[in-house]
Order: sequence, then structure tokens, then C-alpha cells
Amino acid sequence: MSSPDIQKQVENAVKRLNTLYTRTLPVKVGTKAVSLTKKRFSDSAFNGRAWQEPYRRKLSFKGAQASYKTLLSGTNHLRDATYFKPEPGKVYIRNQVDYAQIHNEGGSIKVTAKMKRYFWYRYAAAKGARLTKKRGGLRKTKGNEALTREAMFWRNMALKREGSLIRMPRRHFFGPDANMSKEIRKIIERELQLFVKNYGTYFRESR
Repeated sequence: MSSPDIQKQVENAVKRLNTLYTRTLPVKVGTKAVSLTKKRFSDSAFNGRAWQEPYRRKLSFKGAQASYKTLLSGTNHLRDATYFKPEPGKVYIRNQVDYAQIHNEGGSIKVTAKMKRYFWYRYAAAKGARLTKKRGGLRKTKGNEALTREAMFWRNMALKREGSLIRMPRRHFFGPDANMSKEIRKIIERELQLFVKNYGTYFRESR
């Protein structure tokens, strides 16, 4: 093999390795990290530690509100707002929803006038959805019982003093854990092994 051939082989190898470093690995690692982050919402857990259930499930609210898992809703906005931004040799996993941090870390939030209006709205909606008898009075159904519990929950929330605190339990969904680290390590090892294998094949065929 002549010297120019060696130089070309080295240049091609460096170019392919650079692509692996700057684009392939950041994108694959980012994709896996986002996928595992979103899976925590369906598992309602982080690294095997279950999240605290919301009151709507403990009180068996009626309809969709009762069926949604913790931190999930009709839009799944919080879950689906997780994304990645690849850069050479690294990748950033982000979620810029305003309330992401308080859910992820836990803490307390102050009751505002706007929140109280929303609580009253939800109270009125739940109370008004109950079925009544033709001659007046509520029907004795499980649905009505669930709506009554829901209405009382929202009433109690609405009666909270403006400026008082509502404690938010920590529901850790963001950040690395043992499983994510393991999966990312597997991706890196697999891509490096594939690079060595493919480059070796390319080197042998070009001789």
C-alpha cells in the first residue's frame, strides 16, 4: 500500500468518527433519553420508586379525570414537552413547561385569585353534572357519589385563603437514573463497535 492510500484511509476514518461524535451519538442518545423520560409517565415511577397518586384518583373522581395516570391528562402536555437538543459530543434534555420544576422537585405553591376562580369553576361543574330525580333530589348512583366527592374536593380548594400554600409532592420524572445510564452506555458501545467493524471491512475491501 502506498503512502497516499494510508492517508486517505486515515482521513476517511477520522471523518466517520467525527460524524459519530458530532451527530450520530448525540441524536441516538437524546432519542433514547427522551423515550425513557416519557416512559416514566406511563410507569408513574422514577427508577422503580412509585409516584404519589393524585387526589382525583384517591377520591375516585368520575370520568376521564379519574382514569388519567399521575401527571397525565387529555393533552399530556408535560410529558410531550420533553425534547433533546444535540450538540457535538453531547446532548441536552429539556422540558420548559412552567410547572415542570415544581412537579419534578416538589415544593409549595401559593394560592392566587385566579386559582380560586378555577377551583370554584370546577366545583360548579362537578356539582352541576350530578343527575337528579324527576321530582327533585339527587339520584343514588355511583356516578353521583363520585361527582359529590369531586365537588367537595374543589370546594375545599376554592375555600383556601389567597396566599396560603398548597404542597406539591415530588414526582421525579426528569434526569438520569441507573437504567437510563445503562441504556446510554449500551448505545455508545454498540455504535463504537459498529464503527470498528465497518471500518475494518472497508479497509480490507479497499486493499
